Amino acid sequence: MRNLYLSILLVALAAGGVLLPGIGTAPLWDEDEPKNAACSVAMLDSGNWIVPTFNGNLRVEKPPLVNWVQMAGIGLLGRNEAGVRIGSVCLTIGTCLLTSLLGRLLAGPAVGLLTGIIMASCLWTAVGGRAATPDAPLVFCTTLAATLFAHSLRGGCQTISRHRAIGIGLACGAAVLAKGPVGLVLPLVAFWLCRCWLSTTAPAAGWASRLAQAGIGLRPLIICGVATGVALPWYALVGFFTEGRWLTEFLLVHNAGRFAAPMEGHDGSLLYYPVVAAIGLFPWSLVILAVPVHAWFVWRKAPAGDPRRMAIAFAGSWALTWIGTFSLAGTKLPGYIWPAYPALSLATAVYLIDWLEHRTGWERWLSRRLTPDAVLQIGWGSLAVVGCGFLVGLPLIATHYASGSVWLGLIGLLPIATAGGAAVLQQRQQRWAALAVLAASAVPFLALLGGVAAVQLAWHQGTATLVADVPAQARDGAWASLHPARPSLVFYTGGPVADLPDIDAGLAHLRSSATAKLVVKTAALPAMLPDLPPDCRVLSEKPASFDPGLVVLGRLPQEPVPALAQHASHAQPPTHLHPEPL
Repeated sequence: MRNLYLSILLVALAAGGVLLPGIGTAPLWDEDEPKNAACSVAMLDSGNWIVPTFNGNLRVEKPPLVNWVQMAGIGLLGRNEAGVRIGSVCLTIGTCLLTSLLGRLLAGPAVGLLTGIIMASCLWTAVGGRAATPDAPLVFCTTLAATLFAHSLRGGCQTISRHRAIGIGLACGAAVLAKGPVGLVLPLVAFWLCRCWLSTTAPAAGWASRLAQAGIGLRPLIICGVATGVALPWYALVGFFTEGRWLTEFLLVHNAGRFAAPMEGHDGSLLYYPVVAAIGLFPWSLVILAVPVHAWFVWRKAPAGDPRRMAIAFAGSWALTWIGTFSLAGTKLPGYIWPAYPALSLATAVYLIDWLEHRTGWERWLSRRLTPDAVLQIGWGSLAVVGCGFLVGLPLIATHYASGSVWLGLIGLLPIATAGGAAVLQQRQQRWAALAVLAASAVPFLALLGGVAAVQLAWHQGTATLVADVPAQARDGAWASLHPARPSLVFYTGGPVADLPDIDAGLAHLRSSATAKLVVKTAALPAMLPDLPPDCRVLSEKPASFDPGLVVLGRLPQEPVPALAQHASHAQPPTHLHPEPL
């Protein structure tokens, strides 16, 4: 696809088709989305754009870039789900376009287009790209830095230009504002590894000289200096306003602490992220086992001037840095390696384009019976198997957590049909058509998952429906919850929500005000009933699903009785008044 503008249009349409459905209809998912959203609303209401808070307390988990992005979205679309998610969607579409440009710079127009399509139509982009979390800003910033670095590789210079170093520094500085030091440290490590692999320094100079030359050629002082200039002002201000508390807890607890040991039960083995990557790249992960073998083959057999070598060197350095680093960390979450997906998409695109152009050859090394077509036929078979998993698994999930939505399993028919159609087209030697079918079906499949299935399931978690079912005249007042208070409760009530330790504290809260509201688990209600104030009642109830059953306790405000004069001003009074006897 040599037409750059057509490539941009196709990638943007694919990304928009995956990301936009359902962003305003699915309630925020506990825990992270409502925390970020409520923090952004608090910043707007207080006018303090420096110190992040949640539910009236200092929030030390994340820097503020995600909140600034959400504040812009709220200003555009309002204080709702669409408002806090639209920024992530726009940045993720930008990430997909940058990923396409990255592939184009390193390996040509065809690889560039397919790289962007893969990034736009993989499962984790559909999940993380619509979420109101810091991941989308981080991935956009790091991918921007990677694209600027790739532009310098294309030039073949041993030292990147000053202007590109400044651009990389700006992007990394914004990434530090998105998620902390990893936004600068890991890109620099990946760039350095890539330049080491591509180094043209004479072998006689030794590894030490090559490593040093690769580092110097990055202009690290400029990159670090510019990144510091972007991020340091906010970090200095938040440290000053919080007397160092934010910096201490963020850097020591939520960076060093998370790396050193599992937090909040999020741990895993060294195989955790390879498995996560295979799931997150679906449906393109149908060739995930072939991609690293082909990358090794290209590196070993392609001539020195082949641009695929440069693409493989970058993809390998970038992916290994992010995945390797977080594989060593104690705390593991799927979103941590999303910045590696542009590199994984690039390596996958290189393999698939080589398959289309009959430029593979490693298959015979593994087995005499293995052919390039057989590799993809195995891939189509795995796609059909996963489709069957959706066909059976989604109804089972719906049965337990979202009754009445068992029809969601029909979504699994799409990958099954895609696998069959692509296999037939490949058998007819129409390889381009087979890949086109996969790309064309991936977009509606992920749109159905994110815009239909996720919406149906989301209404059965969190507290959006619980708050919405409270009579409108009873929603104002002091809200509280028995510990732990759900983060979504803070966002949907407008906060703050008192987090009370036990039933006695909850009863005291209900007695404290006529407008007091208390959220408790349904299981705790029988123990409260004997001591519940007589005028309190259940205002709304949410059955158990993903979360335990919840109820809202409180009072309905009494309707004021209008005076006779008020009746007279609005309607003709009856001719004869018959007062009730005493």
